[in-house]
Amino acid sequence: MIYEIAIQQVDPAKRDEYIKNFGKTLIDANFAGSHSIKIFECIEDPAKVILLIAWDSVEAHTQHRGTPAHNHMREENSRYQTAKSDGAHYQLHEIKP
Repeated sequence: MIYEIAIQQVDPAKRDEYIKNFGKTLIDANFAGSHSIKIFECIEDPAKVILLIAWDSVEAHTQHRGTPAHNHMREENSRYQTAKSDGAHYQLHEIKP
């Protein structure tokens, strides 16, 4: 399991609308290989949100690039973004006491 983390800047006045609509767009896309979608809103900066998606692998994510569903998702996202996303794939290392 890997995690896609994208830090995004959105219009603060439209942040709630972004979370609702972009979340629905991601769910409707039903990308194979994705398992969970979380959107975090920043408390200190109302323009900042973080998108977290769990994927089977990097390939499970990247196989969707250029597909109609992926292109639609990007179009929906661009309606709210005020700057380019900063995203990458991560592995989780759980630290236990």
